[in-house]
Amino acid sequence: MPDRHDDAPFLTQAVPEWASLQVSLRERLEEAWREFAAKYVDADGRLLPGGRPVGRDGADDFLEAIFNWPTLYAVGGSDELLECSLRVWRGVGEQLEEIGLFRDGFEVGYDWFHVGEGLELFYGLCLADPRNPELVDAVTRFAGLYLPDSPAGNYDGELNIIRAPHNGAAGPRAGLEDELPRFGPERVEMRTYGLPVRGLPGIDSWDDLAEPGNPERMAAAMQRRFGSGDVAVNLNVVSLVSLAWLLTGEQRWRDWVERYVAGWIHRAAQNDGLMPDNVGADGLVGDGSGGGRGDPVGSWLGGLYGWTWPHGTHSLLPAALNAAAGLRTVGGGEAGFELARGILDAVASQAVHDLTADRALTLKRRWATHFGEDYEHELELWPTRLDADGWFDFQPPQVSFPVWLWWHSRRNADQERLDALRAGGGWGWTRVRQFRDKEEAGHEDAWFAALEDGDVERFAASFLAVAHRQVDERLEALRADDVASGFDQDRWQRVNPVVTEALVMTAFGAPQSLYNGGLQHAFARYLDPVTGRPGLPPKVAALVESIDPERSVVQLVNLGDEPAELVLQAGGFGEHVIRRAVVRELDTDEESEAMTLGPSRIAVRLAPRARVRVTLALDLHAGAASLR
Repeated sequence: MPDRHDDAPFLTQAVPEWASLQVSLRERLEEAWREFAAKYVDADGRLLPGGRPVGRDGADDFLEAIFNWPTLYAVGGSDELLECSLRVWRGVGEQLEEIGLFRDGFEVGYDWFHVGEGLELFYGLCLADPRNPELVDAVTRFAGLYLPDSPAGNYDGELNIIRAPHNGAAGPRAGLEDELPRFGPERVEMRTYGLPVRGLPGIDSWDDLAEPGNPERMAAAMQRRFGSGDVAVNLNVVSLVSLAWLLTGEQRWRDWVERYVAGWIHRAAQNDGLMPDNVGADGLVGDGSGGGRGDPVGSWLGGLYGWTWPHGTHSLLPAALNAAAGLRTVGGGEAGFELARGILDAVASQAVHDLTADRALTLKRRWATHFGEDYEHELELWPTRLDADGWFDFQPPQVSFPVWLWWHSRRNADQERLDALRAGGGWGWTRVRQFRDKEEAGHEDAWFAALEDGDVERFAASFLAVAHRQVDERLEALRADDVASGFDQDRWQRVNPVVTEALVMTAFGAPQSLYNGGLQHAFARYLDPVTGRPGLPPKVAALVESIDPERSVVQLVNLGDEPAELVLQAGGFGEHVIRRAVVRELDTDEESEAMTLGPSRIAVRLAPRARVRVTLALDLHAGAASLR
């Protein structure tokens, strides 16, 4: 590519709207995180105001406060942002140790639906700063809790199971709580999910919990049923162990991932392709923690965060996808994705079309926010839960799950599943809706449609404008929040002004990470050619326009008056091999072969005010994934 050092603007066309919005969003977020930190973070990194959640729950809420800050850094945030994120991770770790929820920097013992949420900050830090010895030591210690020789005893190497639904630094932890004397109708927030344990004589409905003695019986059944043995949501541990492999390359981590995931693949195959949600303490599906000890609901379904209670596919699919992605990452192949396909095919086969207003949905508020006026129309609904009486809790499909499956696999059948849902789902996929939920996700339908329709620039401009409004809303809530009102473990998530979903989709060419313990995968990653730190130069915008391996396209725009240099990497972990890379200057149509820097990287130099399109031919997953 010709060098240009003149000071005159190089762009003869108008600066793309998406590029201006992306750079200005990053600049706004730099100010926004500082405002959050000034109000809620003390000098030691602890969150204000402090307090103690009830029971075993709540550690994740502290860590979720700034879970996506390292992602902003990885897109191009400041060094100060990384330093603050590390300070909060350390400070909150100490805060949680003092209130008894952490031991040596890790959860004492809780379910991996929530532990996975709490680890998103740590995972982001490791991806942002993978050579930091403090983080490498931490991931080695944390993942080591699940090796067969760990004194913690979480993992039974002979039976290939994690020994309890609640597990962590203290090892397998019996029951749901240290003490659970009753579970009765006073738990009004749980009524929408129904009975935690089905089949108890005399307790056939929620209202039966009002009868004397029934709350105590239900609590005892929950402590027993959910107290030991492996559960499918423990597959989220695979993200942690595969991250240890990415940072160290040690064979022990790969061996563990391959064996543990293989156990669940085998169990699903033995169950007609549908993943069970529990394995007893004796290693048998539906026994040990179920019928083998007299529990009346002992079967392949009914485990904690499983098919029946409380969330069904909302917890099972992230675990299945995270495990499959981890297996693929360590070089273990694609077999793990059959876990997710089995679930998706099963629920899609039971789809109905109906008005949501006529049904009781456990996540009704979520869908009303996501769909807006489309929520009032007839929509395709998939069952999300299953018990002995059949499928129930029909809801609109959570599109992130089939999108992530397609993104990882690129199989025609996985794309066809999405095409069928787009054609018959009952809502428009091209519109970018104005909402932000705690998962920092939910716009996967519009992104997929833009890729499929070749309309990515319009999508990017629309979504980045939505993101600017999301920042406005969060800053308004932050400024109105009265810290003197006392401890509220959810407040920090409600006012975190950093938004990253639009940045991830446009610059990384991937959805936001799966919230319950997923690593942030990327189709494209950007690095400083001198320091090696991740991120785009301050005035450079990036847009992944196509992820077709035969013609992948990344557009880069330098809005600055100085030249900019960067390294473009194929795959978040360098897992894709570049066969050919051509750089075309969009104002002159001049083309040149890019300078390669190894199998997965090329060097790109942008003149002042330059706009280029990089076209890549790739062999997907032909390289070794690594963060070393």
